[in-house]
Amino acid sequence: MKIKNKNLLYYASVVLYIISLTQNAYILNQEEEHYGYLVLIFGFYAVFDSGISWLANILIIFSWLFRHKKTSLYFSLSALILGLSFLLIDKVVMGTNNIYGNITGYGIGYYLWVSSFLVMTIQNIMTYNKRSAQTIFK
Repeated sequence: MKIKNKNLLYYASVVLYIISLTQNAYILNQEEEHYGYLVLIFGFYAVFDSGISWLANILIIFSWLFRHKKTSLYFSLSALILGLSFLLIDKVVMGTNNIYGNITGYGIGYYLWVSSFLVMTIQNIMTYNKRSAQTIFK
């Protein structure tokens, strides 16, 4: 399989996302580390509370699926905004028993996760600008 330059950032986004799942996403109460794959699996519990940023996972998947359409830009940009909004949250639900933990730090997994959204947004902007330029000069 030959990777074309126009898809390089798309693949980089997917790889960054996958790597983020294997890394520490954030630290609770200055001691507990939460790895990305656990946050992905159990994070939907927080959606009903203050964890709306978890929905960025769904949005980035839609962005990847529709990467050849203009809507991909909207999905990736929304994922980026929701991912960054996690920085505004200071407490997160720890499991299904409604006990909250204080977020005391962010791990490399969080930054890789957000970087995945940023890279896909850049990919979409570049693709959209290239298509716009081709339309103008035809």
